Amino acid sequence: MKAAIYVEGITEAAFVYQLIGERYAWNWQAFRIECLNLDPADAKNDLRDYGDDNAQDYYLIYDSCSDNAVSSDILSHFEKHRNNGFCKVVGLRDVYSERFVDLYGRTFDGGNINCFISDMQQAIALYDNTGFIHLQFAVMETEAWLLAISDVFNRIDNRVDAQWLMDKAKIDTANDPETTYFHPFSRLEAVYTSISRTYSKHWDEIKEIIFKLTQSDFDMLYNSGKCQSFRDFSNAVFL
Repeated sequence: MKAAIYVEGITEAAFVYQLIGERYAWNWQAFRIECLNLDPADAKNDLRDYGDDNAQDYYLIYDSCSDNAVSSDILSHFEKHRNNGFCKVVGLRDVYSERFVDLYGRTFDGGNINCFISDMQQAIALYDNTGFIHLQFAVMETEAWLLAISDVFNRIDNRVDAQWLMDKAKIDTANDPETTYFHPFSRLEAVYTSISRTYSKHWDEIKEIIFKLTQSDFDMLYNSGKCQSFRDFSNAVFL
């Protein structure tokens, strides 16, 4: 199985890298993963190519470096991937974006979200309707998936538990972050503020949280009934 995964930024690249590695328990012989076009470049020191060149399962992660570039990069490269024996191309971008706000304002409405996603997926289908391309969306942002794995915050600061998150960051861990927060990144900022830290998407901050995620975390999120967009993305990659 060969899959190319196009992501909008370094947070998503790191998340996908960790998701794939944990799925294979980092078994060198079981898979191969390569990353291209990472920004910042120093992320390449951590998101290094990994696995056996002869492994049956191969994943290419491509950092498009912006949300709008995910679709255009896929359309530029998908025929090359098909000709090189890839079985699928998957895109991952956030719903929350300048384009979404321009179209719908800051109204948190499921109908608007569905229209935004559907319109972009239909635009891709004009170029390829064979099921080779899977354009997926994090609702509203990939940070919602991190908020749903709330135990990870305790690994950063052992004071943080469900009550702490409620009292200090106004996060109810019983809620689905995907349907609760219009801008999940701001809630992640609030968590870090509560422990006298900052989170501004610098590489050192991104890798600190994402590299603490385990297969158990991903399994929990997949089966939790929260963040359906994560489940859809995971299925697009692995099924």
